[in-house]
Amino acid sequence: MPGIKALGEYLSRAGQFSHNARSYLAYYFLLSVHLGIYGVIFNLYILRLGIREDMLGLMLSIVFISTGLAAVPAASLCDRLGRKYTLLFSIIVTSSALLLLYTVTSLDWLLVLSAVYGIGTAFYTVAGSPFLMENSKPDERMYLFSTNSALSQVAYIFGCMAGGMLPDVLSGMGVDPMSPEVYRYTLFLSLAIIALSALPILSMNEERRKARPVKRFEVLGSALRSRDVQKLMVINGLVGIGAGMIVPFFNVYFHNLMSATTDQIGLIYSMGEMVMIVGLMVIPLIVERFGKIKTIAFTELASLPFLIMLAFTTNIYVAAFAYIMRMTLMNMANPAINNFNMELVSDEQRATVSSLTSMSWYMCQSLSAYLSGIMMAGSNYVLPFMVTCVTYVCSASLYYLFFYRVEKERSNVPLARIPIPVKK
Repeated sequence: MPGIKALGEYLSRAGQFSHNARSYLAYYFLLSVHLGIYGVIFNLYILRLGIREDMLGLMLSIVFISTGLAAVPAASLCDRLGRKYTLLFSIIVTSSALLLLYTVTSLDWLLVLSAVYGIGTAFYTVAGSPFLMENSKPDERMYLFSTNSALSQVAYIFGCMAGGMLPDVLSGMGVDPMSPEVYRYTLFLSLAIIALSALPILSMNEERRKARPVKRFEVLGSALRSRDVQKLMVINGLVGIGAGMIVPFFNVYFHNLMSATTDQIGLIYSMGEMVMIVGLMVIPLIVERFGKIKTIAFTELASLPFLIMLAFTTNIYVAAFAYIMRMTLMNMANPAINNFNMELVSDEQRATVSSLTSMSWYMCQSLSAYLSGIMMAGSNYVLPFMVTCVTYVCSASLYYLFFYRVEKERSNVPLARIPIPVKK
């Protein structure tokens, strides 16, 4: 049967993953549990403090812009320290910033700490994809990226469900359900998971990379002069604009427009992640049949009808269905995107290109998140969805126009000639 054959192929490839790759999968799994709790609770916690949506949008904007600005320096540090110690440094910075972010209530300090958190985020953002590329073989790489995405979705489900249920549990233990503390204590609990994520990183055996010595600015300059990298930055910027308009505010949308409770929001988020796991697991099979670029363009465009449905419905069940389908279709091709982007550049450019595309994404997302917060503070929830539709159409179309021929030409040569570290 095709399904059993596909599962067997998956298990066969997964069994070939290196120790470092498996350690990264464990690290990112734990990090994603935290992100699930954070994704459900944090915005609601800020609103419970009495802060309006426009100021929430400013906070999110600062996180994104600081991540974008820190991306290039983070890539330089990543090349100097190695991927392992960059990931550890990221844990220290993000957990410290979040501890204070969950403690103080002054808006000025919340804005400053949002910037610090964004800087910490930049380090694990730029280190992840290059690390997976350097610790995998070409024939298993698509499966490794997909497995990482699928496992992170499973973890995010656990986080969303925990984020939805913990406030009720804490309320049953005597914490005032209408106070900020019920959300604050939930967020504190999530910090322990970040600390645990350091354990698999410490078990990694990263060898010194034997790349030829190059000046950091030479690598940056060559990447910036590359037409392919310039195109990737434009596409990521467009997606960032669209994502910033709606993605950080989905819990606010469900809470304010649909009167959803935290456990309902957690359930909706969890169901979305469950469906997306299926998409992530089948994406390598789709890519093998149709190619990366066709798959990326089609899945992103297919998400748009559900985005429009989400913008105009007033029924929470319709909204939940539209949210799940939109999220799955828009994100299921992410492993193909990350894989293709890393194959497009040389070994020494990977961390730099990862930082440049992240910078483009986060800088554009910072602006759109701030503008969307202002719109939502004025009760305009439809316009951000429409802006997102336009940017997603443009990004998917450009990805196809820019890279379909590139992928077709490369299909006749071996993928990404990268030295493979010895398995330990």
